[in-house]
Amino acid sequence: MQNKTDATLEILSIVPQNEREQIEIDLGLLGFEQKGTWEILVKYNGDIEAVARKVGGVAQIISNQFAVLTVPPERIQKLLNFTEVEYMEVPKRLFYNINESMLASCITPVQNEAPYRLKGSGTLLGIIDSGINYAHPDFRNEDGSTRINFIWDQSISGAPPTGYLTGTEYTREQINQALEQPTKMQQQEIVPTDDRVGHGTHVAGIAGGNGRGSGGRIVGAAPEAEFIIVKLGQPDFEGFVRNIEIMLGVRYVIEKAISLGKPVAINISIGTNNGPHDSNALLEQYLDSAATLWKNNIVVGTGNEANARNHTDGKVEQGSTTTFEFQIGENTTYYPLSIWQNPIDELAFEIVDPAGRRTPLIVYAQGPVQYGLGGTKVYAAFAGPSPLSGDIEFAVFLVPASDRVTSGAWQVVVHGQQVVDGRFDAWGPTTEEGAANNFFLTPTVDTTLTTPSTARLVVSVGAYNAITGQIAPFSGRGFGRDNSVIKPDLVAPGVEISAASHTTSGYRVLSGTSMATPHVTGGIALLMEWGIIQGNNPFLYGENVRTYLVRGATRDDSINYPSPLWGYGRLCIEQSLDLLRRQLIF
Repeated sequence: MQNKTDATLEILSIVPQNEREQIEIDLGLLGFEQKGTWEILVKYNGDIEAVARKVGGVAQIISNQFAVLTVPPERIQKLLNFTEVEYMEVPKRLFYNINESMLASCITPVQNEAPYRLKGSGTLLGIIDSGINYAHPDFRNEDGSTRINFIWDQSISGAPPTGYLTGTEYTREQINQALEQPTKMQQQEIVPTDDRVGHGTHVAGIAGGNGRGSGGRIVGAAPEAEFIIVKLGQPDFEGFVRNIEIMLGVRYVIEKAISLGKPVAINISIGTNNGPHDSNALLEQYLDSAATLWKNNIVVGTGNEANARNHTDGKVEQGSTTTFEFQIGENTTYYPLSIWQNPIDELAFEIVDPAGRRTPLIVYAQGPVQYGLGGTKVYAAFAGPSPLSGDIEFAVFLVPASDRVTSGAWQVVVHGQQVVDGRFDAWGPTTEEGAANNFFLTPTVDTTLTTPSTARLVVSVGAYNAITGQIAPFSGRGFGRDNSVIKPDLVAPGVEISAASHTTSGYRVLSGTSMATPHVTGGIALLMEWGIIQGNNPFLYGENVRTYLVRGATRDDSINYPSPLWGYGRLCIEQSLDLLRRQLIF
């Protein structure tokens, strides 16, 4: 077993080549520019491009610490021999977390009343999501021209931005040329990007829609901000999103903001259950480093997993066992399970299928294993502790021997061989991954924050119902695993939010932490306008912004803060500005 790889790579090292195809697709391993290759996310030092060449691969640099290596799968193990490679993992798939809300967030008075009258002028909104309906009136000025500076569509091959290997970049000039055309078909001939999911358009509308499509009735938080849009994905694989696309998207948005000389609030309404949920995932480490660049804030939703039954936890005592169960629904073709434990403990595991067949005891020292249980193959491996995280992961893949994983109640028996702490957490796939029929039979709602919302330097946002004043039942709850990170930072309206439609010039209603997050993103643009653009506080970005967001949040006397549900309270941009203005006066 290597401490430079994640558990998934350990398992893949023993999967026969003729069984890899479905797993490669499910995991997002395939290199789309070079067939027959895998894409691996690497944390590195030194000359990683030279390392890639030595194993017959190609490197796409994300930053001076992170890169994507495209290499033939049979040569991946060779990377472990290079000191430049500190850690590597399989790309992790992420999934979109699908008025009164602006008033509840204290944004409406900030937009329309003295002493502020802020609408985001001079600031940028970076929307990293499923794309945008760029022809929607809410993203156009009064003269019909676009409010979008750039769109990088990662899913269309052709003309990638300078310094990038995939996708196509569209400029403001190209978008305006398209908007001059009388029909959508003619517009698409010039700028063929779109939003087939609708998630990104809706998010952009909440953050900065100007209300032109509704006669000013439905207005986003920062209606005079400009946009930089990243449509996530890979060529020829619509809707397939991995952490490496997000990392490259963040790099792109920040580079464009620097070139334009404007502060930027970046929205990421997307998440996964992969990772340790403690700020140590590679994506989270990258976001924490990117959060210190230029004048930016990164805002992330906490996910919709609280009531999804995809998390459980437990504790095992020395010399004893404890068991938890999970249900596998019919027609399941692949199921990954991840268990995280304190490295001070020595735990072992058995996997039991619905018929009572069980694997031998799987222990830390034996490396990756594969067993057959009826019509299902069980792959399992330990990983860690690594240079990035001191904790240990035990990963399990259930793969059908023929066409489907055996349905019914499965068990994991946890053995406490050497125990000091004994606690563990287990996660299955998110609901957005199509796992609605797969769930834990004794789930827990706490520690249901999705990655990357446990990154330390991002603003993590949960959702509440602005009408009832109650927390949304789906809103991902804190804190980080073992209380390692105090998240969420705060909550914003995320239930039945109306914003721009991806198919028409009208609007649609959606709920989710994805809808709460852009309230905060747009609100940050207002803070940046007041501080940076108007010269009241040129350092109003980064941790400075996060501090005033949580200080200005609305709190109830009946709740202890910080709260796993509410963070430090409900978003209130006006109160944050009042605190800043009071300091300016005195």
